[in-house]
Amino acid sequence: MIESKLTLDIITATLQGEKYEEQITKQLEHLEEVEYEHMDSGLLIFIEYRKAVKEFWLTDPQLYELFGESSPELSKVELINDELKIQAETMVHFTNGIIDRVEIWNKLGDYPEEDLVSWQLKRKIK
Repeated sequence: MIESKLTLDIITATLQGEKYEEQITKQLEHLEEVEYEHMDSGLLIFIEYRKAVKEFWLTDPQLYELFGESSPELSKVELINDELKIQAETMVHFTNGIIDRVEIWNKLGDYPEEDLVSWQLKRKIK
């Protein structure tokens, strides 16, 4: 299971209202963060899965319906923390129909190496 509240909040907020939200959400109990890679302005969170997740992965037709020819990623929310000067784009990536990575990229400069204590997630306007 994903242990980071921030990671879970980003994924959950990103999936909200998506066509296969319920199916993808069921993946979460079978996923876990395995590596964090800090960049100057961002954070990559790598996720692995247990076999049971395959029951909930998105099929090729479902992936095509959601993403078409585009990369299989969703970018629906911004991460905000005014105190730390964070206004970050977030992305949830899929490989073979399973969530495998979350990316956070701060538009205002450096992203802190320590875990955030508080944040807001703001739905991006299309």
